[in-house]
Amino acid sequence: MFKRKTSKVRNRPQMKVLKANVMSPRIFWFDVRHALAQFFKLLLWAALFGAIGYGIWMGIQKGLVKNEEFRLQQIVLSDNPAVDEIRLLNVAGIDPTGSLFDCDAAKIESRLRALPEIAGAEVRREFPGTLMVDVTVREPMLWVANKAQGIMPRDRITGLVVDRSGLAFPCPRGDYEKALALPVIALGKGGEALVAGAKVEHPDFVRGMRLYSAAGDFTPDSEAWVDTIWQHKSWASKMTTRDGIEVTFGHDDLGRQMGDLLAAVQHAREKGARMATITLIGTRNLPVTYHEAPPPKAIPVEQAPVKVRPAVDHDLNSLLER
Repeated sequence: MFKRKTSKVRNRPQMKVLKANVMSPRIFWFDVRHALAQFFKLLLWAALFGAIGYGIWMGIQKGLVKNEEFRLQQIVLSDNPAVDEIRLLNVAGIDPTGSLFDCDAAKIESRLRALPEIAGAEVRREFPGTLMVDVTVREPMLWVANKAQGIMPRDRITGLVVDRSGLAFPCPRGDYEKALALPVIALGKGGEALVAGAKVEHPDFVRGMRLYSAAGDFTPDSEAWVDTIWQHKSWASKMTTRDGIEVTFGHDDLGRQMGDLLAAVQHAREKGARMATITLIGTRNLPVTYHEAPPPKAIPVEQAPVKVRPAVDHDLNSLLER
């Protein structure tokens, strides 16, 4: 017979350990000295790394930033009508006597692009001392005015121009004389307020642009003869031309109305007359008024005084000389 194996569990007695922290003045002093030693060791390492960092910083300052070789010697600015050298220094905060390392290219680009009339800017540093600035200026397409806001047409100070994307911005100083020949879209009440650097959101501007685009479809030089466009009624817009003609348009069928206008102007010129007003909303018997020819004016001519030869004095002088 096989003997059955069994496992016996032996219960060993558990030992209880008592841990006690003993504190005495001597032990406390030893702990304080150990902590102070660790603190001074960390302080020494911090001072060492600080001295190394300060030495590196001083080396950079003397070797690069304050080095005369890397002083800002010239600024090469692209030719543009909006920003000159003086305005660049003021807008970008550039110190003309400082170092080229003080000129943060990204910051200068950001400040230039914040100007409403600037479409893009690229700035780079060319060592040892040249700052290259390339500026792209928005191109004015026409003026926009709102007398209720104090934005007057073709005004050098308060005036705003619009580019082809519909964004309003102050006219660049170098483009002002050329921009005087651009048309004006005058806005009335309602719509969003005009803000430099934002797109124009106004129903009068939308209708005015439709009318101006219709004029451009007929003649490529529409900006040369269109002067001002504004909303006249809820059903009509008005336009004045450079020749002093006031034209009333309906909002629909602008192509037909523009063709009638050009035909009427040509007919009046052939007759030697000057149109004053015309209403193009109808299709037949268009109301037209003409300027009266001014009466001829007499031009006063002042006659030059006639010089009389002093014969008597001449004879007296001859007698005295004898």
